[in-house]
Amino acid sequence: MEGASIQIGTRVYIATCVAGEPGIVHEIDRKGCAKVEWVDLPELGRWTTHSLDTLVADTSFTSRQLDLFNEIAA
Repeated sequence: MEGASIQIGTRVYIATCVAGEPGIVHEIDRKGCAKVEWVDLPELGRWTTHSLDTLVADTSFTSRQLDLFNEIAA
């Protein structure tokens, strides 16, 4: 997971807790904090703010997997 840059739209995990579904970065402020939506954690209010250095990008989904969707649709 290291080496991937985090930007708006990136699926991320908290570096110390790489479990569950990744969150989605919706905003990055000037201080380097990301506003993340956690769809699978409604008890957190779904939105939390984290410093970018505490997040890691989810690299498990690649564009090569998009071919699966074309086969299902056909």
